[in-house]
Amino acid sequence: MNWDVTYYPEYWNGKKLAYPEVPREHAKFAQSITVGNLVFASGCTGVGAPADDIAAQVTAALDKTRAALETAGSSMENIVKTFFMVRSLDDYQLVRKTETEYYERHAPKLVETPPAATLMVIGALAKPEYRVEYEAIAAIDRTAPDWGVTYYPEFWAGKELAYPHVPKDHAKFARTQVVGNLVVVSGCQALDHDSVRVETADFREQSRLVLEKIKIGMEETGGSLSSVVKTNVFLKDVDLISVYREVEREFFQQHDPQAAANPPASTVYVCVELPRPEFLIEVEAFGVADTAAPGWDSVFYAGNKEASSVVRAGNLLFLSGCDGTDPASGKVTSDAVADQVRTALDKVRTAMEEAGSSLEKLVKITLMLKNIEDYPAMRRAECEYYEQHAPHLLAHPPACTFIQMPEITGGGTLFQIDATGVL
Repeated sequence: MNWDVTYYPEYWNGKKLAYPEVPREHAKFAQSITVGNLVFASGCTGVGAPADDIAAQVTAALDKTRAALETAGSSMENIVKTFFMVRSLDDYQLVRKTETEYYERHAPKLVETPPAATLMVIGALAKPEYRVEYEAIAAIDRTAPDWGVTYYPEFWAGKELAYPHVPKDHAKFARTQVVGNLVVVSGCQALDHDSVRVETADFREQSRLVLEKIKIGMEETGGSLSSVVKTNVFLKDVDLISVYREVEREFFQQHDPQAAANPPASTVYVCVELPRPEFLIEVEAFGVADTAAPGWDSVFYAGNKEASSVVRAGNLLFLSGCDGTDPASGKVTSDAVADQVRTALDKVRTAMEEAGSSLEKLVKITLMLKNIEDYPAMRRAECEYYEQHAPHLLAHPPACTFIQMPEITGGGTLFQIDATGVL
């Protein structure tokens, strides 16, 4: 297998977004980073578009993504996973319509075979005028040996979730996409696919329905619950995190005890809203279709009873979310965001080293803050940490997405980082 890593820099106004080209408190990230046949593009905002024109902001974000993919030797038609962040649920239909029409012009393949996808409503992005952010994972070559792409469609009420089977402003996504042996499962909600309604308002029951969909999606590709290597959990109430984890443990134990013994790495995102108000939880997943495939062995490194600290799938490393709490006590020891950033990055560094890698081999991160006014301090602390522990990342920062959330993980946490790396 080819696992080569290539860094593609991002530039703003002629300045490379790396230190010392920009100040410590400034955003610093790659335009994209490729790993083998995968492209991880940084989250792209509607920068430059009018703040009151959501369609223009979506178009601007998609233009930037398309440019990033083409620079990396790929194309928009090779996208296999998208993550849309929007500031208001009122914009949902226009966002989807604009996205579909953009694909019609620039990536017709995605109209009929859409990517796996997740969407959430967030409180804020890096600047007040940003209304959307769009993050993508793509293949460089859909037909590359050992790295081919397979599309598995999703259906609601018997209709494939692709245009023109559903309207332009409707949700459109794959059930799963597989790149090589890596499975990407779209965000799953508790929607009944026959009635296209949410039949229960009970959080526990919605969680079980979501996990059942992940199980179905993995099994369709040849995988299983025990070959899930990473989950991202999106919910609206921080106090329900422990409830979800309890349901998850019970579900794993019932359906695949090996998954209970070796749970996937996992990150929780507390959002303002999900695509429908009745959705209480959404979960997306990454997994391995064939655990016996050469070069794709998976190793789960001990975390806690809820999640592994890091899981290796081939040469990819998926980390659980790392927040600013003390690893021993589980409580924050400082209310200063810089201290919490350092604590979180200590956890990332420990997990990467436990897997036989290093902090300098991060390829993709998502930074999450509770308070947007802490953004400069967060970036400064991140840069200073890299200066001390991972100087390679100063000149070659990872691909990055930033999100402001109403809560992080509770208990006074102000910061969390989700990370993907390589061996």
